[in-house]
Order: sequence, then structure tokens, then C-alpha cells
Amino acid sequence: MEKVQLSLERFLPELRDLERKNIFSKDEISDIVTKRRAHEVAVSKREVKPIDYLRYIEYEGRLEKLRKVRAGRIKVATRKTLSDHSIAAHITHLHRLSTRRFPSSIVLWDAALAHALSQASPLLVSRTLSSAIAMHPTHVKYWLLASRWESEGDRKGMGGGNTEAARRLCMRALRFLKGADGEEEVWAEWVRVEVVYVERIKKRWEMLGIGKKDDAAVVEQEDKMVVEGEESEEVDLSALEQSEGQASAALDQAVKEVETTAVSGQEAIRDGAVVRVVLDSCLTSYSHSMRAYTLLITLLRTISSSLRLPLLAHVYTSLAEHHPSTSPSYPSAVELLATRPMYDIAYDPTVKDGTAPAALEGEALVDAVGAVVDEFWKACKGKKGKGKEREKAPVEVWERFCGWLEEMEDESTDENLTVFLTTNLTTALSLAPPSPTLSLLHLRHLLRNSASPATILACATSLTTLFGGAPSPPTTRVQAWLARLEVSLSPSLALSPSELIALFTAATNSLPYAGSLWSLYATYITSPSSTLSPSEIAAWYETAIATSLLTSALPPPSYLQPSLPREILPASYLAFLLSPSFPSSSNDVGKTLERLLAGAPTLPLAFLRQVLDVPVEILGEERREKIVGRVLRHREAAAEDWARAAKEQLAKGEVAKANEVVARAGRALGGREKEMFERAWEKVCDGQA
Repeated sequence: MEKVQLSLERFLPELRDLERKNIFSKDEISDIVTKRRAHEVAVSKREVKPIDYLRYIEYEGRLEKLRKVRAGRIKVATRKTLSDHSIAAHITHLHRLSTRRFPSSIVLWDAALAHALSQASPLLVSRTLSSAIAMHPTHVKYWLLASRWESEGDRKGMGGGNTEAARRLCMRALRFLKGADGEEEVWAEWVRVEVVYVERIKKRWEMLGIGKKDDAAVVEQEDKMVVEGEESEEVDLSALEQSEGQASAALDQAVKEVETTAVSGQEAIRDGAVVRVVLDSCLTSYSHSMRAYTLLITLLRTISSSLRLPLLAHVYTSLAEHHPSTSPSYPSAVELLATRPMYDIAYDPTVKDGTAPAALEGEALVDAVGAVVDEFWKACKGKKGKGKEREKAPVEVWERFCGWLEEMEDESTDENLTVFLTTNLTTALSLAPPSPTLSLLHLRHLLRNSASPATILACATSLTTLFGGAPSPPTTRVQAWLARLEVSLSPSLALSPSELIALFTAATNSLPYAGSLWSLYATYITSPSSTLSPSEIAAWYETAIATSLLTSALPPPSYLQPSLPREILPASYLAFLLSPSFPSSSNDVGKTLERLLAGAPTLPLAFLRQVLDVPVEILGEERREKIVGRVLRHREAAAEDWARAAKEQLAKGEVAKANEVVARAGRALGGREKEMFERAWEKVCDGQA
């Protein structure tokens, strides 16, 4: 308490000044002292929490806002006194204490940075950023914030202009974040810093009327003076030097090249030489992967600089060089290179910074689409080999081309452009080599353009003939059959119920483990289109469920599907039995379920739980008891199943049977499941469940 009392006594000069200036009354000051005492006690406790500091800081912030409002109303023409800055200083002190007490708390550091940025103190911002990064060197947000502070500053005009410091921050961030999730963001920030610097130089040259290389020395000297004048506000990270470790060779080389290029002259910098070095370093760091090219192209397409197109051209040149036709990623590279005319739009100085370039319209859009199509056709035709024959383009290139044409066809609102896209898509599909993706796309293309039923049916049949069996992967086979079945169900094809059932039978015999096929089959069987009676539908369900429980219906390891037929079909059958479509008495439903359970001993636990949700009037008390016993004997029975069984016995007044269930649960369950059961049973005994 002595520490709290000492802290409160330090506020006395401030409070007397506030009373003297009539900003707060005596009663209000007394209330301020009371609340500060409570907060000081909270933050002085041994078991203090971050929220205690945040509450104290929030109170002081509201107090400062109130003081400013009242001081503005009084408008006393006097010099600034202690109370004009003491509360803000106290908030700064609280932030410093909180981050020292809980250096691992991101929330407290965020609050400290927000407060520092709200004060007219660049030094406070720099020191807070330095401390935050030192405590959390892998937190990307702080590195980016520090870089932008040094490069651009804030809205109040503080900070900014120190490109050299921002560059060093990005370099150091990359050392700490090598291989981490935020590495891409840092590379993007470094590119942005260099581009902003180039634009700043251009504006300065324009204002000074400098256009000759001989005058560049003047600007160079000016830049040096600007940087030297801001050194006192730079974010200092000297504390991290010992923990940086070994940097990658690629990054070391990037640092040397950037530093060499940066002093080579303003003319080279103005033309984007430093930015190109950073781009090359980024690509080298990622081993020229498509991920890096996609990152940089996406970034450069939105930068607000006249260097947008030259820098994109530089990246495209590297892309074409490092991803030849023999590369596995060649199709992705072709798509990026071919679609350049659509998405690479020159920078418009009249557009507000940070705004994405406007989409192409009218003739510009038509010309761009034509250019993209030409580029894709060149890639699809392949390159000339050593002999007279051309190298065939990979099928993935055709898939990218046709996929892009389909996407543009869906988005097009111009009739002539749509006809152009449709014609090229039809031609490409007729010339492309066979593949599952192209066959599915061809089927969608025929449906979209209202082709004849015979043509659509022939395409769907060809799809399953080519890719509906071995050696196609299971996922491809399922997609092929699913597409054919969905198309065959279309009324325009006018297939008879017997033809559809034969088609479904062939599909499920070929892929008995495909839950999506069985689900579609069940939907058709229970629809009016199938013309089956309720008894015939029930017989089909029982046969299908028996088939789904066979070992042949287990999926291969390479086929990953969330729901299996053995889970889908029983649940669908139960829903059918309880629906108005099954016109039988409650006793008939109960007997049907009993027959199903007797003939299928390996039904999944989820279905047994669903059966227990059926009303007792329909299921019957005796049948329900048998199902409960079957659930408890299931190897996957969980704590909730045992608790439910014990609770039901207790509700019927069967205390001995309930205790027997509890004893069996204690023997059957273990670990976490046993603890969950004990908590659930305790709630039942207390009447809370």
C-alpha cells in the first residue's frame, strides 16, 4: 500500500493545477483519486493481469479527453502548465510498465503503439516500435509498421522520408522471417518502399526542374541531408544484432546489390534499378517458384507508379527464362504470360493512390481478349523442335486455355465478344488432347449452348468410357460418373426410368464406395420420376445398405471422401420411413427398422443414434431397449451415449439399472472420455441435465 500511496502523491501537483484552472471540481478530483487508487492497487498486486493495465489506461484516456474538452471551453490565454501533458505522460508510463510486466502480450504492445502514434513524438514512436520488434521479432505486423513509419510516416506528417532506414528494416525482417508465413508480406513491403522512393525522386526532380544527369548530384546531396537529419528518429534495432543468426546467401547478395545500386546515381534509381534488384532477389529467394512470380505480378499490377509496366515486363522476362516448355510449371507460366493484355493496365496518375486499376471496357477489352487468345493459341500449337515437327503442348496448357475461355464467356455481356469466345472454345475443345478436365468442360459447354440431346448424351457417354474406369484415379472416376448421371437426369434427354436405373446400377457397381453416387441414386429412387412403389423403394434401400456394408464398398486409400455410403444410405432410409411417402403404421416402421438392424450388424454408430431419436410411440419400448444395448456395445460408444442411457434409466425410476450402466461405463471408458462421462452424470444427479 505504501507504493500505491507514493504513486498517488505524485499526482498532487497535477490535480492542484487542474483545480486551479477550474477544469475539475473538488468532488471530481476526489473521485479521480478514488478511481486511481483502485487501479493502482490492481496493477500493484502480484497476480496482476494484462486486462488490469488496459482498464487503467482506458480510464486515463477518457479522463484526458474530458480534460481537453473542458480546457477548450475555458480558453484561458496562459502558458501550458503541468496538467496539459501530465495525463498523457502518465498513460505513456503505464504502457511502458505493462509491456515490461507482460512482454509477450501482443495486445499490450498494440495498445502501446496506438498510443505512441497518437502523440506528437516521433521519438516515442521509434522507441516503442524498436522495443516491440525486439520482443516479437517474428511478428510481421511490427516490421511492416516500422517500415511504413520510416518510409511514409503517419497522417500527421510525423516520420517518413527515411527510405534507407525502411530498406534496412525490410532486410533485417527477412533474416528473421526466412521461411515463415509473413515473409511474402515483407518482400511486398520492400518493393513498395523502393517504388515510393522512386516516385518521391521523380516529384522532387519535377519541382526543381531537374532533367539532366549533371544536376543529379544536387539531388543526391539533398537526399543525404534528408537522411542525416532524420537519424534521431530512426527505429533502432541494435538489440537484435546478436540474435539474427546467419543470413541466407541470397539475402546477403541482395543487400550488396541494393547498396551498390543505390549509390550508382539518381538516374539509375529513377529508372527502377533498385526495384529490379529487389524483384530479382525475391525470385531467387523463392528459387523462381510460381508462387513468387504470382506474388510479384499481383503486387505490381496495383502499384501507383509509372514503373508498373516496365517492372512487370522485367518479371515476365524472368518467368519465361526460368519456366521453359520442359518445366512442370510451364502451364501456369503460360497462363500468366498469355493473360498479360487483360490485366496489365498502365498507371493513370489521375487515379487515387491505393485504388485498383479499372477493368477494361469496350474496344480495349475486345482487343485485349483477342491478344490473349492469340497468345494461348501460339502456346497450344507448341514450339518447333529440332526437326520439322512441333513439340506438342502439354494437355495442362489446353486446360488453362479452355478454362480461361469458359470463364470469360460467363462474364461477357457483349454479344459479339461472346460469339468470338464460344467459337474459339469450340475449336480448342475439338483440337485438344483428351483429359478428364477438358471432357467435363466440353460437357458444360454443350449444355450452356443448348446442344442437341444426342450430342450431349454422346459426350457424357464418352466421358465415362474414357475416364470412368481404370486406370483413372478414383476421384476422377467419381467425377465422370457423377457428371454423366446429373446430365442424364435432365428432362431434355428424356431417358426412361429403366434406362436411368440401369445407368445408376452400372455407376454404383463400378464405384460402390462413392457416397455422392449413392446419394444421387437415393434421391432419384424416392422421387416421383422413378415410378417405384413405397415397398419397392424400401426393398431397394435394404439391398443398397447391405451392399454398402460389404468390404468391397470400402474406399481405396487414395480416395478421400467425408461421407461413405454406409453412413449416407441408412440415414436416408430412416428419413424415408418417417416421411409421408411411406404410408404405413407406426408398428410397420418399427418392424422395418428391427428387420434392418437384425440384417445389418455393422451399421455405423451415428445411424444408431439417429434411430434412438425416433419417438417411442413409433419405435416401441422393447426395440428401443435393444438399440440402446447395441449402442453401448459399439466399439465407438462415447461418454454421451453412456450418460444418455443412464439418464433414461434414472428417468424411468430404474435406479439399479442406472447404477449398472454407470458401473459398466467406468469399466468401458478411460481417460478423457471417462472424465466427460463423470461430469455429465454428476449434472444428471444434480438435476442440471
